Amino acid sequence: MKITWQWLNEYIDLSDLTPQQVAKDLTNAGIPVEWMEQVSPEVQGVLVGYVTAIAKHPEADRLRVCTVDVGYDEQLQIVCGAQNVDAGQKVPVAVHGSMLPGGKIKKAKLRGVESNGMICSAGELGLDVKMLPKEQTQGIFVLPSGAPIGESIGAYLGLDDTVMELELTPNRSDCLSLYGVANEVAAIYGKKVKMPVVDTMQLQSNDQTQQKLFVELATPKCAYYCGQVVSGLALAPSPLWMQMRLLAVGMRPINNLVDITNYVMLEWGQPLHAFDYGVIEDQTIIVRQAFDDEAIITLDDQSRVVQPETIMITDRHKNLGLAGVMGGQNSEVTANTTSVVIESAIFDPIATRKTAKALNLRSEASSRFEKGIDPAVTEVALSRAAFLMIAYAHGQIASEVVRVVAKEGLMTPTSITVHVSHVARLLGFTIEQAEMLTLCARLGFAVKVMDDEKIEVSVPTRRPDITREADMIEEFARLVGYDKIPTTTMKGALTAGGLTKKQKIERNLRDYLIDLGLHEVWTYSLTKPDVMAPLGYAQDHPLRQFGTLLNPLSEDRIALRTHMLPSLLEVAMYNRNRNQESIRLFEFGTVFLPKSLPMVEQPGEQYRLTGLMSGTIAPTHPHHKERMVDFYDVAGLVQAVFVKLGFEPKEWIVTKSEEPFYHPHQCAKMTVEGNEIAHFGRINKQVVEKYDLADTYYFELDLERIIQIVKDRLRVKELPKHPSADRDLAFVVERDLPVSSLLALTSKEAGEHLESVTVFDVYTGEKVAHEQKSVALHFVFRAVDHTLSEREIQDAIDRIMSAVTTTFGATLRE
Repeated sequence: MKITWQWLNEYIDLSDLTPQQVAKDLTNAGIPVEWMEQVSPEVQGVLVGYVTAIAKHPEADRLRVCTVDVGYDEQLQIVCGAQNVDAGQKVPVAVHGSMLPGGKIKKAKLRGVESNGMICSAGELGLDVKMLPKEQTQGIFVLPSGAPIGESIGAYLGLDDTVMELELTPNRSDCLSLYGVANEVAAIYGKKVKMPVVDTMQLQSNDQTQQKLFVELATPKCAYYCGQVVSGLALAPSPLWMQMRLLAVGMRPINNLVDITNYVMLEWGQPLHAFDYGVIEDQTIIVRQAFDDEAIITLDDQSRVVQPETIMITDRHKNLGLAGVMGGQNSEVTANTTSVVIESAIFDPIATRKTAKALNLRSEASSRFEKGIDPAVTEVALSRAAFLMIAYAHGQIASEVVRVVAKEGLMTPTSITVHVSHVARLLGFTIEQAEMLTLCARLGFAVKVMDDEKIEVSVPTRRPDITREADMIEEFARLVGYDKIPTTTMKGALTAGGLTKKQKIERNLRDYLIDLGLHEVWTYSLTKPDVMAPLGYAQDHPLRQFGTLLNPLSEDRIALRTHMLPSLLEVAMYNRNRNQESIRLFEFGTVFLPKSLPMVEQPGEQYRLTGLMSGTIAPTHPHHKERMVDFYDVAGLVQAVFVKLGFEPKEWIVTKSEEPFYHPHQCAKMTVEGNEIAHFGRINKQVVEKYDLADTYYFELDLERIIQIVKDRLRVKELPKHPSADRDLAFVVERDLPVSSLLALTSKEAGEHLESVTVFDVYTGEKVAHEQKSVALHFVFRAVDHTLSEREIQDAIDRIMSAVTTTFGATLRE
């Protein structure tokens, strides 16, 4: 919201203050002044002049020699090249020594004729010529005939005025007007607001000028509608002072009727619209909802199609405008317009916002309707506009005000009870009841004392942001001054900070994976459903059931992801396309699994650690060569992560994974305590070809389950005091027997002295039958309290061999 200092001073006496002080105090009170500057600070010493005579330049056909009265004892001779300069005009004159945005003006000779200054154009005064009517930008800037000779042009045009832009929060719609800002400033300084008084006698119609006007409300989304006919109008430019004020706040002057409606909107915060009365059939205005795909041509000459949530202004046969957004072309005020209907209404904020957003037609008017209008000024603004049309457009009142109020209690103030004890509790310091009464008076709020503990405040409709006791207490704090709130010592028990179990695990794993040479990435949790198709899941699989967004930002981000692999593949492809041959990535993230479709509740969230490896691995030794990532790299990495988490190898079981996107013979899953908490493997050819990648390996850990299983405390074991005993056994078993089954059985039968069992060889070839394989296991035995005897070790070996032979039909390889 932009305001000017001089404009604000018309409604509240700030002669004892400066713009800088008011800006500071507004900011401290919660209405930040984002910036402030003078309209045209470079213009100094320019005066209003009167051209008394002109003559042709003796040496130049395009130049004229003007005699100009600027209030000095002697008239000035000025050479001017503008073709529109003429005797009898009032013009801005930059005399010798004055300053313009282009520099300092000095006396000069132009083709042999002395010139004692310059007659200025609008552009030379620093005005934005793009915002001015065309006739004011061609040649010199011609002033109204009533401009006082010799007056400073800065004061006359308001070029010395200061513009402030307020940064308003959405709840402070009351400050979207000079009236609201004046009330805010009055509350800060304890001053009185004096808004323009309308002469009601001038706003009464007589029998000779009486025109009919009927209003029908056919929608509940218009709470209040006022209309009045003004006739006898003459379209012309608005007064120069009004044009300059509109320009200062960034609004383009158009003509007297349109400028008056804009001026009153800025003054009172109530958007107005003027319809050409002559085109309204049956003199009836109807406010209703739009029909499906209803069309209207708006003031910007665009044909627009609207939907039922749009509020329409119509007569009985045609559309006249989009309520609260833009008028229709067929009811536009033109040079032939002599009578208008001034509309002042309150339209539903949500409907107005939806229409403005759908049609991309945001405006000063729509922004005010979106935030809410004060019903107390709806008719006041209408009367103010009618008064200005009488004064500056030769109008006369042609009808009484036609008003329709559809919402009960619209004008009723909000009653709030404030407890003195609650003020102290919320603010941390005491405000006496007498001071509260003073603050309410400064705000312009009526107040009644209930008892020593309570007061009842009547909040006017111009402050819709104050609806409860806490809001009123905030007003007290604002006016007392946030900087005056006393400093108090904080009290309370101090507790030591710390990380949660989840945070500890995530931090440790992140550091560990980075130490191993992986790079952490962050990908979008939003995706599109078709990314899951290449992974091989059936159409009805839970991972292909997506929760979609109602208002997605783009077509590629329309649903919550159910799997993290597609995002990592996209990152890998992006890096591969930029000649990155070695790709080692990991990501902590969440997947979202809908509980039902369509979603009626929040989806289930599962926390994952995922990673992807592709391309080459740099050698770690001078005699080693570069090689490609393989299955054992990813398997070793996952097992290393498990060890880092505190698991011992005998605690996990490795079996084949059933995930469809893996190579059928190079994948695995790991379970602990019966819970599958990880899977890893080589991604199948169909998937990697789609992303143009080399052999690629993926791993995924279920952190939700890991956090539940992992012990919080470190497990410390005493260093062994007795030697271990190592034994190797090679079993010939069926080729399709999972090695994990063999490991599980031998670990179970070996007894309490088994420290570890690992696979060190798997052989298939000439010395083993085609349908069989040889699996060589390395056993480590150790007792905590003594050195194992050969008999104890052999008993364990016998139990292992007996169980393996009985369960799997295995034999020892010779």
